[in-house]
Order: sequence, then C-alpha cells, then structure tokens
Amino acid sequence: MIITDHKHIPFGPYVAKMTLDPGFCKRLLETGKTLTKSHTAYLAGSIEHEYVFDLKKDAWIEEEFGACVKAWLQGYRQFSGDRNFNPEFKLHPLWINFQKAKEYNPIHSHPGCNLSCVLYLEVPKEMLTEKRATTGAAPGHTGFMYGEDAYGFITHRIIRPQERILLMFPSNLRHYVSHFDSPDVTRISVSGNITFKITGAYVD
Repeated sequence: MIITDHKHIPFGPYVAKMTLDPGFCKRLLETGKTLTKSHTAYLAGSIEHEYVFDLKKDAWIEEEFGACVKAWLQGYRQFSGDRNFNPEFKLHPLWINFQKAKEYNPIHSHPGCNLSCVLYLEVPKEMLTEKRATTGAAPGHTGFMYGEDAYGFITHRIIRPQERILLMFPSNLRHYVSHFDSPDVTRISVSGNITFKITGAYVD
C-alpha cells in the first residue's frame, strides 16, 4: 500500500450539532408557549404561529445560549485554524415556531447577523413516519444548501430533526424546512440569530 495517511481537509460552512440539557429545553418550551408577540412578519416561512422571546425579561435564555455560541466558536477555531477568532457576541432575536401540517420554510438565509441556530423541542412521531412519494427532503426535515452542484461536491445536506438537538451555522448559509401532512400534530422549534462584535462594533 503506497498510502500512509488519508485525512479530510475541512472546507465550506461550519455547521455544529449539539445536544442540550433536557431541563433547559423544557423550561424554554414552557416559556415559549406563553409568548404572544408574533414574529411571523419578519420571517420567510409559511408558518402562522411564530413568537419572539423577550430576552430582557428572560435573561437566563441568552446566558444559556451563550454557552452554545462559545462552543461553536471553539469548534470553528479548530475547523478553520484561526486560533485567535473569539469575538464578543449578542443573541437577537430568538423566536419559537409552531409548525402545523402543510406549513414550511422556503429556501432562505438570515441577513444582518453572523450565526443562526435551530433547536428542536418537539418532533412528532407521526411526522417522521410519513410516507412521501417524492425523492425530496423527508417531512419536517431541515435542509442546508451550499455552492453549486458538481461532481465531488456535497452541496445539499438534509438533517432529520431530533428533540434537544441544536444546529448552529453561518447565517448566510441557505436552508429550508419541508412541510408535513400529518394532522393534529405540531413540530416545535426555536430559532435565533447571533451577531459578532468586531473592532468595537457589531457587524453584519
């Protein structure tokens, strides 16, 4: 064998996958179910019930999410080789999505920030076991798209939602959520944006 070593060189967007504490997820869900301020007008999706968290009132949320951002930064430093990248950051906004049958999020990105995230809080079994005739993304799954299709490239990654799993990714990475058909169930997730402070100011 002439090969003595074979490694993968990191390239493309850094998407982190984290498992969060069940107590935190439960508290976040309970708080989310009390929200009344709609955030739908600011979002790309065809989802009726989306509500924004009051991060000043519930300061514990930003504190806990801060640990997730720090974990992303640590992973990114290893991924990129930039050991000095450690900006200050702020979380804003954060909102909860109550996705019902036939609702979806089209392909989009999040302008005006640096990172985005999604945390799955409730994932109905009925949704995951749906049968679909098409070869596209399975019901209620999250898709990420990067670059142009070509041989040797992975440009499309579909993620099966799991409760307590947080995905954190660059905000300009195109992503979407497919619809599902199961009636009388709700897919509940929390999404948010993070902005970095670099050279004295928060940057887009």
